[in-house]
Amino acid sequence: MDTTNSKKDDIIQQDLADHQQPTQQQLPPHQFTLTLIDILESLVQAWKKELAAINLKSNSLNVEIHLTTFQNYLETRSAECIVSPANSFGLMDGGLDYYISEYYGGVNSLIPVVQSAIQEDWCGEQNVGTCLLVDVDELAQKVKGSVKDRKNVPRYIAHCPTMRTPKALYGGDDIVYRCTWALLTSIRKHNATLRRPEDRINNVICAGFGTGVGEFPEEGCVKQMILAIKHFLEAPVNVGRNKSNDKNLGWGSEWHVMWPYARHIESGVQHTLLKEEHNRENDEDID
Repeated sequence: MDTTNSKKDDIIQQDLADHQQPTQQQLPPHQFTLTLIDILESLVQAWKKELAAINLKSNSLNVEIHLTTFQNYLETRSAECIVSPANSFGLMDGGLDYYISEYYGGVNSLIPVVQSAIQEDWCGEQNVGTCLLVDVDELAQKVKGSVKDRKNVPRYIAHCPTMRTPKALYGGDDIVYRCTWALLTSIRKHNATLRRPEDRINNVICAGFGTGVGEFPEEGCVKQMILAIKHFLEAPVNVGRNKSNDKNLGWGSEWHVMWPYARHIESGVQHTLLKEEHNRENDEDID
């Protein structure tokens, strides 16, 4: 038996298999999992209902929904990123942010790292409705080595302020849409500019924006988050250009985006806000 030819065939077959399997670097930057988690059953059920209503079909962004805490989720699953729906100054010592800080060794461990990044990029005050990806790998490794059974510690904090300082949020604002959009596009940009495949974000954990300290209405939170997800998947840069898209969505020609597309996005956001306002007025009448 000619073992030399057999080995060559095996090598060729393996090379073909490796070529056919997309690597982390070859995946499109918008291909990742958005894991929505919350301890409010009503919010989780509303997410599922709204997601089903828009009939989301995507081969890129995957949306998972879980009724749990991020701590319980990370006991059995891994994620590269977790969202902090914080304030502009990185003061992560209240609400969900407090528990995130505790997961990374306490407020005195995490806050200085996050604030250092905010100082660098935002002169200490990050704009509301934006997203800053903070690499906390050094701290994550320290926690893994010192805390028993804590093996899954996200490397990145997606710092997305919903408010400048802690306060109740106005239900008629599109802040949740803006935060969700900023989160998705920031992860896409991160994945598009990787230096190493192992730096990629494949799974990000996110709770309901603004529904804790901000007291943002659950229905408004759900609709704005899902709408931002829908718009992200429909974005020209994510779906590719073709004549059908040009005609139906109003983008093309020599411009990347035409006015019909811009108005399509704006009308979707405004329709959602008006519907939320109508529902709030009905609730007030009932009360």
